[in-house]
Amino acid sequence: MRGLVPAVAVLLAAAVASHADEPPLPEVAAALARIKDASTIELTTTGRKSGKQHMRPIWFVASDDEIVVQAGKDGKTDWYRNLLKTPTASVRQDGYVFRVRATPVTDAARVEAIHKLFVQKYTSAWLLSFLGSSIGRGRPVELAPVSVSVAR
Repeated sequence: MRGLVPAVAVLLAAAVASHADEPPLPEVAAALARIKDASTIELTTTGRKSGKQHMRPIWFVASDDEIVVQAGKDGKTDWYRNLLKTPTASVRQDGYVFRVRATPVTDAARVEAIHKLFVQKYTSAWLLSFLGSSIGRGRPVELAPVSVSVAR
């Protein structure tokens, strides 16, 4: 039985990896297109200490068939730390609920591209950038949708 557990883990990891480069399901892409102009999403994470669900409204950008968010305070926000511990989460917007898998972005070029997307979408971030504000320049996290459903 002990040998079975690692074998199952390897098979699951291979299955997940094989789907990583596949385009999103058509219904996910359609739902992302419908919500992309909204101002905020409701991000629900699992508390890293409590294990309870925590919801927070947050700015986002729909980019490259995924949702991108940014953590201010140099990543010292609860929702960011929760995602680091438990990268599965849900996102709700305009009647849609996305199940997502979070990946922090560390590539410098991708981080800069994400910051530009936020400054383009949010006028207040653009205006405050002239005053040296870090709004719109947080630690980015890509939220890759695994599935989408219609909220009831």
